[in-house]
Amino acid sequence: MGPLIQQVCLVTFLIFFPCSSAPVADGTETERQSTSESTSTLYGLDSKVWFAVFVTFGIIIFLGVVFLVWYKCCRDASRNLLGVFHVVGRQEERSHEVDVILDGKTAHSQLKISHNGKVVEWVMQKGEPQTEIDKNDIDKHFDEAPYVLGSMGRAMRAYWEVSVKEKMDWVLGVTRATANRKGQLVLSPANGFWVIGISDSKDFTAFMDDDDVHKEITLHRVGIYVDYQEKKVTFFNAEDSSLIYSFTNGPSYEDDVRPLFSPWNNDIDPIRILSIEAKKSK
Repeated sequence: MGPLIQQVCLVTFLIFFPCSSAPVADGTETERQSTSESTSTLYGLDSKVWFAVFVTFGIIIFLGVVFLVWYKCCRDASRNLLGVFHVVGRQEERSHEVDVILDGKTAHSQLKISHNGKVVEWVMQKGEPQTEIDKNDIDKHFDEAPYVLGSMGRAMRAYWEVSVKEKMDWVLGVTRATANRKGQLVLSPANGFWVIGISDSKDFTAFMDDDDVHKEITLHRVGIYVDYQEKKVTFFNAEDSSLIYSFTNGPSYEDDVRPLFSPWNNDIDPIRILSIEAKKSK
């Protein structure tokens, strides 16, 4: 619209400039009359027609300016409205928040689980295992990959948040209760894992069956939302409610998935499940 208005102004100037700059002859009354007639009938049009043209172009320019202002206002209003819907949507998901507790019986031996079951960290020093493994629970543990499962109630929708602030590497998501826990895991929906991870603080990966999804992002708090009815597993930036990634080929209610956590094994900084009670007290 901007270039069009400029072109209209240029054409208007070119049309009116000759009219306004027409020479006024010095001489006899006949010459003055002839000059006046030639000026008033420039290009075969009298002054009334030129005035109408001028008004028409003025209206066009005015309407163009009005349109630009209206367009900008509507665009800003629509963005604000989308922002409202965005926040409302996240509130709906948060209404399905569940209490998640780490299940020490599934943890890798070098993972340390807090007494309240909300914090997990990798212990760098080799030696005594951080998690005691009962001989009856050997099959439940992750033996090579540094993972631990969580426990939550059964519901058609579930939401929880995890703090990963200051973590260089981590993995979060959900997995089928029957998924493999031994050896090096192949993370993909086909193998029962709907998970995302960060390496080097910013290199994001969503682990897929074919090509993994990669991008750069910095996260401090992650919201995880499981919707069995829609068969979706969605991850949000819990700080600004923005979407991180959504698996649209998620599990059904019959799959019986469990939360999955890993602080990885590159640093000792923990990851924390944010307690519902702690957030309510703030």
